[in-house]
Amino acid sequence: MQFMSANTVSHHLLEAAARVRRRAEDVRQAQIDFLADLIRLKTYTGEEGPAVERILAEMRALGFAQVRADSAGDALAAVGDGPLHLLYDAHLDENEIADEADWPHPPLEPTLADGKLYGLGASDCKAGVASIVYGAYLAAELGITGDCTITVQGSTLEEDAEGFAMRHLMEQDGLPRPDAVLLAEATDLTLRRGHRGRCEVKVRVRGKAAHASTPELGENAILKARPVLDALEAMTARLPRDPVLGPGTQVVTMIESPHTPNSVPAWCEITIDRRLTPGETAESVVSEIAAAVAGLDAEVFLPIQPVTSWTGLDLSGPAFFPGWLLEEDAPLLEAGKLTCAALWGRVPRVDVWKFSTNGTYSAGAAGIPTLGFGPMEEQYVHTPHDQVDLEKLLKGAMFYALFPLAYSYVQSIGWESEASK
Repeated sequence: MQFMSANTVSHHLLEAAARVRRRAEDVRQAQIDFLADLIRLKTYTGEEGPAVERILAEMRALGFAQVRADSAGDALAAVGDGPLHLLYDAHLDENEIADEADWPHPPLEPTLADGKLYGLGASDCKAGVASIVYGAYLAAELGITGDCTITVQGSTLEEDAEGFAMRHLMEQDGLPRPDAVLLAEATDLTLRRGHRGRCEVKVRVRGKAAHASTPELGENAILKARPVLDALEAMTARLPRDPVLGPGTQVVTMIESPHTPNSVPAWCEITIDRRLTPGETAESVVSEIAAAVAGLDAEVFLPIQPVTSWTGLDLSGPAFFPGWLLEEDAPLLEAGKLTCAALWGRVPRVDVWKFSTNGTYSAGAAGIPTLGFGPMEEQYVHTPHDQVDLEKLLKGAMFYALFPLAYSYVQSIGWESEASK
């Protein structure tokens, strides 16, 4: 496309933003109806099939190209035909209901009250799905995809193994490497540029089995684990710290031994939840812990995260999910600021997530610039008050409609928004 000079870009983008705001009102109810349909479907991790079919049907009806599911069962489609490749991602799986009695509204019955839509998965992450689908639709209909081809992904498996489905899509199913990834997770209409990573680590202490009536013949692995636990706790003060993301953490979350109450345990296995700063690797984490427990007869290893998609595909892999942080001056972040400024007259707050996302793969492993924006609020994620504000939901679609044009400008002429200077 033909770009204007830097001093007229603002006017051109503001004009496009006004068109987005006007046209978005026409699809308001359709977006709500689509989200309500998704909420009605119980889509725990590995059970996303019905939601995948529903999003594929919606994208076909809206005229998307290349509508399909990949071999792992992710819903995919595309709009635009430019040389810059954007991937819009939001996951379809949801956190499981602990006790339905705690919910003020039936979790699988979308309930409209006080301008909000309540239901399981509304805030994590089905409202994000509705935002990227209708945002991409508006971009295509209004002819403002810029120099971008936009792939829309309704992803699977994120709750249990974030990034695994995206990794398979790019490394096995052949999706061309995107220039940037946008994650429609909960940000309350602000921007997110990273989060800590996480991994699970096992420490196995070996003893010698014997009958509990003759403990002197054995070696109790649980008792041998006591100095191991002390060594693990002593590590916490020395864990890496990031000036933006904060410190890494390390917590013992489970202790297991053989389920034989009348025997001296031959082994004791400690599970650690480790939160990671950018740059930490599986090898570095295992090496640090192994050094801390050296001489205590303990084996340290990363377990395999068992993952099977709803299509039956085995995607199991090491339980390691890297941290990541987008640079403050990254063009992708500038495009996000520019989009919000054009639509609503202000640059939003830029922050980082507390929780983990599919960015563990896109940014943490693959090194693809990644940015987060969504209409949902973090305070409702994984709670019985799961909800999304419907005015914010529509603004989510507006953002994803205008973003390709803003990104195209930033990439092509290196323009810097006055609002972000």
